[in-house]
Amino acid sequence: RVFALSWAIAAMVACMSGIVLGIINGVNVHDLSAIGLKVFPVVILGGLDSIGGAIIGGIIIGLLETFTGGYLSPSLRDVVPYIVLVFILMVKPYGLFGLVEIERV
Repeated sequence: RVFALSWAIAAMVACMSGIVLGIINGVNVHDLSAIGLKVFPVVILGGLDSIGGAIIGGIIIGLLETFTGGYLSPSLRDVVPYIVLVFILMVKPYGLFGLVEIERV
């Protein structure tokens, strides 16, 4: 019951923050797809079942994007998360903090 309540509170806070962000910045359909494409490598990097891993993955990808745009080339900035994604999937298929689950059928 506490677990369901915490998810409900998190959903309400996310909804309210999305509404406020939409009012302040405006909403554009093209921006939403770009955000979705940026979130995918972050979640896979941290692990699909780890919230803390997703936060750390977001910090890692954000820092890599910033340093790549500043030191290498601004055009490579959007490519770096996917290069890291491919490398992490080759080394650790469940992400950095994902749990290895083996199901027997």
